[in-house]
Amino acid sequence: MTLRPVAVSFIVVLALSSASVSRAQTSAPPPPPIWDTQFGLAFVGTSGNTDTNTFGADFALHRRWPLWKIDATATGVQTDTAGVKSAERYIASLRGQRKLSSLLGLSVGERVEHDPFAGVDLRSLADVGLTWNLVNMPRWMFEAMTSAAWDHEKPTIGESTDHPTGIFEALSTIPFGTTGGKSTQRFTFYPDFENSSAYRSEAEVTAQATMNSHLALKFGYLFRFSNQPLAGFKKTDNTTTASVVLTFRSMETVH
Repeated sequence: MTLRPVAVSFIVVLALSSASVSRAQTSAPPPPPIWDTQFGLAFVGTSGNTDTNTFGADFALHRRWPLWKIDATATGVQTDTAGVKSAERYIASLRGQRKLSSLLGLSVGERVEHDPFAGVDLRSLADVGLTWNLVNMPRWMFEAMTSAAWDHEKPTIGESTDHPTGIFEALSTIPFGTTGGKSTQRFTFYPDFENSSAYRSEAEVTAQATMNSHLALKFGYLFRFSNQPLAGFKKTDNTTTASVVLTFRSMETVH
């Protein structure tokens, strides 16, 4: 029941994307730069009747070759209320991809999380699988990933676990404007092959509006669902972010 509003929203976004694609040109999009990177920062502070500080940061680096691509990302959110930490989450990932054909690619990745307020002291997820380049048009790009993974988890309470899992992901990207703005819609499902009730999922929507060649505004919403959390923790987490982003990219493009 909890996932229904997110699933409906995701389907609506894809439907709107399809309508946009029907009006798009059939020519391939321009080649991407050989590298690009961005840094995002957000801060909210209050004092007086309330004493709260929230800090958020994100980082992304993409390096491309004719057949290979490396993506590195990191995000962090921390909130202090009256001097006491009330929210904390850090996520970092590294992924390498090798193009096999216009449709298929090989993917190897590692993702590390620290989310103690969700009962996760450390979660390490290593995977290998295939990427599927399903749509690659100027107004819409859609890809999927299917991977086998190994999930190592150290909870804040109890002993560590190691389970064989999977990653099934759908990612939609919709460029807008004439200066590099874009919106992304992602849905990721993590089945647990040892304990079928311990599946997890994520749904994320972002929009990034470019102000000039280096500055942009980024808005995001992330919904996380864990069907079998630790005792005393909730199944769902929601995070809404707004940040100023500093971007850099190479003038060279991949050929």
